[in-house]
Amino acid sequence: MLPIVVLESAPITTPPSKATAIIDVPKFTSPFLSLLASACVIALLKSILLSWASCLRADDITRGADVAGNLNRVKLIISNPLSSFDDKQTDLVVEILEMGAFNAIDKKDISSFQRYLTLLNPFYTKKTTQNYEKLLSLQLLIYLTQNKLSDFHSLLESLPLEYLNNQHLQSPISLERWIMEGSYNKIWESKSTIESFSTWIWSDLIDTIRNEIASCQEKAYDSLPMNDAATLLFFTNQSELSQFANKRGWTISPSTQHVIFKDLNSITGIEKAKIQLPSRNMISHSLNYAKELESIV
Repeated sequence: MLPIVVLESAPITTPPSKATAIIDVPKFTSPFLSLLASACVIALLKSILLSWASCLRADDITRGADVAGNLNRVKLIISNPLSSFDDKQTDLVVEILEMGAFNAIDKKDISSFQRYLTLLNPFYTKKTTQNYEKLLSLQLLIYLTQNKLSDFHSLLESLPLEYLNNQHLQSPISLERWIMEGSYNKIWESKSTIESFSTWIWSDLIDTIRNEIASCQEKAYDSLPMNDAATLLFFTNQSELSQFANKRGWTISPSTQHVIFKDLNSITGIEKAKIQLPSRNMISHSLNYAKELESIV
């Protein structure tokens, strides 16, 4: 099994062979003392796990921070985390780290999420869990929201082929393909699927796509009717479009109800002809497709 490769995360000061683990298990020559130490470690891990689960269910952020602080206090550097845990301890450690990763996603704490993946990697090289593919998909989706397509492909190419057919991985894989194709309507249709991972991931993804579309509009058109611009950018009303236009530095003409992308006084007649000819055809096709999509929905 391959680990999740986090290409950009917080600096890692220890190599994989000397990874950071939750707690070291003392080595005793006496079988009784070894068994007792193992039982104590399991009890501690179970206590942390139950406390954290309780905090998450109650949405108690303060207590959740206390539990996370306890986790940090018991972290120790050991020579080989995998050989220091038996199967029960390993399962508990992995469950705690996975819970922390999902909690980081809920809080939109990307750096913490990637640190949890770094801690999970040594364990995933030995055995993966049912959460492995979902965490992997979340990392891929985050790369898409950040428009880091090269990192996305590097991570995807490091996986065995059988992983590409996983239902969780199909979502980011399809999204990336639609982004490259410019099939933005297909992305919009996948809203419910992406929101099942995280609502903020969907929101950030749409913001990234809107900025890509906006960059294309600025190059292709000198201006657009407000209704058409809102449709192309997946806005439901003109107030949302106005806020977006202000961020992009666009001008809105109240008299003509147009969004102006360029300073028309600085564009010559020849340049206008070059811009308007493809623009008219492109916007006609795009709006017809959007209207057909609305009629289907």
